[in-house]
Amino acid sequence: MSDYERLVAARKACRICMTSHPGEIRSGAELTYDPDVVSYWSQWLGHQQPELLIVGQDFADFTYFQRNRGCDDHDSRTNGRLRELLSAAGIAVAPPPHRDHAPRVYLTNSILCLKEGHMASPIRGQWVKACTERHLKPLIAHLRPAIVVGMGGHGWRAVRQLFQLRHLPVNLKPVAGSAWTASDQTRVFAVGHCSPLGLANRCWEDQLADWRRIGDAIATLPLEQYRLRLTPTER
Repeated sequence: MSDYERLVAARKACRICMTSHPGEIRSGAELTYDPDVVSYWSQWLGHQQPELLIVGQDFADFTYFQRNRGCDDHDSRTNGRLRELLSAAGIAVAPPPHRDHAPRVYLTNSILCLKEGHMASPIRGQWVKACTERHLKPLIAHLRPAIVVGMGGHGWRAVRQLFQLRHLPVNLKPVAGSAWTASDQTRVFAVGHCSPLGLANRCWEDQLADWRRIGDAIATLPLEQYRLRLTPTER
């Protein structure tokens, strides 16, 4: 079993949040068509050696997952807007949800399971904390992206925890559009979410400007610095 397969198996076996909050969250692994991925969102953009990794909020609710048999909806407005934001960063990607293997981008979320109820059901902070420690941390260690983006309040919460940026506010609003260099030299960005609610909190023009800055960071990424992040067998 490869390292990535072990991460997939860990996601499928995890029941931490379902045990602590029964009836509020479910695992896609309950269904036979649960895909063999760590993140459902990565079925669109899931490069295994990404320069850029984006941590969003959550994939969907359980009903949406069932209706689309584990995939994303072709008409997702959030994905369509993310495609525009990536374009602003100089990254051309195929229309979602069809897998695009070329861009060095990996998409994941602050929680990997599926909410019960509906799409607007709240995400508990305990879920984000548990999923970051159990799944996001080993995923980042495996993929070693040079740039990590926390998108939306919960995506930012996960990234803040992951890189131990405790001196920064938990709330996204004061830090949206900002960037830092973590202790391991990963470039970290906080941006608004491109969902309708996210656009209400940070306007489209500001989000486009944020992603242009991310594109600038990608374009100026020191090649030697990136090589140093690889294991000797990968160089």
